[in-house]
Amino acid sequence: MRNLWLLLQRHAFFLAFIALLGLSLSVLVRHDGSARSSWFALTGGASASLEAQRRQWSDYLQLAERNAVLSEENAALRSRLLSLKMSGVWKADSSLGWRSRAGVLIKAPDGLPSTMALARLGAADSIHIGDGVLASGVAFGTVVDVGERYSRILPLLNTAGTWSCRIGRNGAVAPLRWDGRDPERFQLYDVPRYATAHPGDTVYTSGFDLRFPDGIPVGTVQTTSQAGSDFQQVQVAPLLDFTSARHLEFLAPLGSVERDVLAQPLRTP
Repeated sequence: MRNLWLLLQRHAFFLAFIALLGLSLSVLVRHDGSARSSWFALTGGASASLEAQRRQWSDYLQLAERNAVLSEENAALRSRLLSLKMSGVWKADSSLGWRSRAGVLIKAPDGLPSTMALARLGAADSIHIGDGVLASGVAFGTVVDVGERYSRILPLLNTAGTWSCRIGRNGAVAPLRWDGRDPERFQLYDVPRYATAHPGDTVYTSGFDLRFPDGIPVGTVQTTSQAGSDFQQVQVAPLLDFTSARHLEFLAPLGSVERDVLAQPLRTP
């Protein structure tokens, strides 16, 4: 209380000035018509400005709500469109000898050495073990287990897989693996020493492992290093972010039964 009294004493003249100013304004507005009109015009303009600002904020909030509703509707439409695509039949390309079908990844690789992926297509959709899988047109992995409606995929981002790849369109063929360390770097092993590999060259599937057709992009060459007297090792940067993949494309060869029978080792009497 003492501090409040000292504060009032310190600013007594200023407070008295404000009080007298307010009193004089009220007397002027009450008894002078022109002053009263000016005051009402001033306060009316301020009120109108505040009301316009309030309406703008209200319209902005309503617009945000409408955008949220539209976003939900768009998401529902995209989901419906994806469901329609998934309910379709296999699309065959006789010139390449492969057929494809769209699917959805419901569990993406987590970047661990033994990581697996899970997709929402299975035996009921004619998915078989050994089918190749693409994501955004890039090699993703191969089916290793099939249920009725779901399938398990071994991605390239797994230390258990080995993939036959080619440097460039007509370059050397070598096995590609992941060492389980850096998810942004694969390794091409046993590349012949005479083979040329320059940073930026694209690495494609060779088609020799029967899981992908020839020419599916995998990654780009980063660096090369000597691995013994006859071979070199090539570091490859993948073109796909495996942990954020969503939409898949399953590949199956046309006439796979005949192909698989002929691919078996020849039995000699």
